[in-house]
Order: sequence, then structure tokens, then C-alpha cells
Amino acid sequence: MKKNSILPIHIGGTIASAESKTGFRPKLSFADLLGKIDRGLSGDRHIATAQSPFGEFGIDSASMQIRHIQKIAQTIWDNYDNHDAFIITHGTDTLAYTASMLSFMLRGIQKPVIVTGAQKTLEDDNNDVTGNLETTLLAASTSNCGVWAAFNGKIIKAVRATKIDIGVDCLDAFASNIRDEIPISNFQLNDYSVNRGQSETFSTEVYEALDIYCLTHTTNPAWLKNYLDNSDLRVLIVIIYGMSGHRKELMEVLSRWADDNKAIVIAKTHSPYGSTDLSKYELGVKALQMGILSSLDMTLESVYAKASTLLARCSDPPEFSKLFYANFCGELDEAGVQKFLKKAAFWLSAP
Repeated sequence: MKKNSILPIHIGGTIASAESKTGFRPKLSFADLLGKIDRGLSGDRHIATAQSPFGEFGIDSASMQIRHIQKIAQTIWDNYDNHDAFIITHGTDTLAYTASMLSFMLRGIQKPVIVTGAQKTLEDDNNDVTGNLETTLLAASTSNCGVWAAFNGKIIKAVRATKIDIGVDCLDAFASNIRDEIPISNFQLNDYSVNRGQSETFSTEVYEALDIYCLTHTTNPAWLKNYLDNSDLRVLIVIIYGMSGHRKELMEVLSRWADDNKAIVIAKTHSPYGSTDLSKYELGVKALQMGILSSLDMTLESVYAKASTLLARCSDPPEFSKLFYANFCGELDEAGVQKFLKKAAFWLSAP
């Protein structure tokens, strides 16, 4: 019986870190990690020699930029025909951003890509390095194609994963924003494939003229205007409190900037759960009528990834808006989108 060939891609982060004179930093290769897991588990699989595109030990995840994610996607593409699955060891701080970005760069992928990390290093008592790596290998041995995050014994669709705990006292660092985490035992037994039978569209092309801006009680409209007027942004993702948009004077600054620069503004709630639907409350409706887009039930990470990849495909705001509400890799609830678009059309046509 042919063993699955799994290609590890070692990026770094806590899972690869050890103590140094200047604090924890990546000091472990993938081979170092592999030597710590259950020998029977690793022996039952063909685990290829790891690719380490940023050095043998990798980098801290806080240093990750889009060019690094492009390199990871390119590494998968360059080795795609030679392996059945891919696992990525990554720092947790930016893991959900990388996983989401890979979902859009590797649209329609027909093999599993599993991203994992750790909250504690191998030097820590009760660390989660070996457990997460073993879960990842088990997930990579299934036929569940698509990009996934594996953490604390559960599997999460990459575009639904968001980091919920930064503390080393909690190993449960990630959750699905729609609460549909899959225990690894279920993932091994059932078909959860994201995009089974879809055509594979691999592209690392992105446009980086976007940013995330948090609106608060004290956000000054003049400061916001100055920031926007001195930028070359094409998309601004604004963090709001809930579904009510924000103060009218802030929405007006955003709307005028978008109109004057053929740019796009997307609203996303602070909450990791629930849908940012601007069609429900009066202030939200006003924002909607000013041209602000609703992120609906997407995570912040998937909004960021989707916007940057869409910008590389289209620069026209109406076309961008249409594609933004299309579901590419499970980042949106399609029934929820249709319900929102129906309500939005009503408010946009209202006198």
C-alpha cells in the first residue's frame, strides 16, 4: 500500500523556538521537531525532507509579510505534483492571516494543506508542540482537500480561523468564527473537503495598498482624513463596534475619500463571532448608503486576505464589490449573503 507523501514547510515561530540570551527565538529545525513525536505515527507516513524557505529555523511570525506568504504558496505549487499533502509549521501571531491568504492563493486546491503552531516551546512543561504536530500529520493523511488550521486537537477551515488567546497558559489559541471546529477523530473519518472537484487556480498575485484602521470613541475625523489623504491606499478595512457603522462624521470622511479616490471601505466588527451586517440598524444603513461594504460573517483575517487578492484582479470599485460578496473558499455563508444583498438593495434604492 502506497504511503502518503507529506511535505513539511518549516516557517518558524514558537513551535521552533528555544530560549536564548535575548529571549525566545527560532532555533529548532523541522527535523528537531520530528524527532520528538510518536515514532509509529511518523513511520506510518512518508514525510519528505522539509522545505525551509526562510532559513533552517525559520522566523518569528511577527516578522511575516505578504512576500513571505507568497513564497510559501509558491513552494507548495513548485512541489505540488510530488506530494499528497503539505504541512506548515508557523508562529501563532500571524498564523490565521497566512492560512487565510493561502486559501485565496491556492483556490480549488485538491490536496490537504494543514497549518499549525504552538503556544509553548519544547522547553516548557506540558507544551503543545508534539500534540499539534501529531494532529497535523493525522489531518494531512486524510483526503480532506483545502487549507486548514490544526490546533489543540481540532481542525478549523483556514478562512474561519481566528486567534482568540495569546497567553501561554491557554493552549486553545484558535477558534472558528462560526464555531464549527472539527475534532481530529471526526476529521479522519469524514469528508470535510472545502473545494472537492473545483478547478485549481493558483496565483500569488496580491496588491498591498490596503490597511486596517480601528475606529473608537476618540477617533478624530480630521486625523482620519489626514491619514487617508496622505496614503496611497485602495482599500481600508475599518474596525467598528458592532453592526451600526460608526459616527456619521467618520462615515462621511470615509465615504468622501472612497468616492474621490475610487477606493473601497469595508466594515468589520470588533467581535470575533457573528456577522457585520450594516443593513440592520439606522446608522449601519446610512453607512451602507454611503458605499461602505459589510464584511458579513468573514473573519478579519479572511477579509484582509480576500481584499488583497481581489485588488490584484480588479481595480474598479463596483466590480470589486460584486466579487467581494462571492464565496470562493468557504469564507462566506452563501444564504446569509443573499439575504443581506436583498436587504441592501432595498435600502440602496430607498429615496
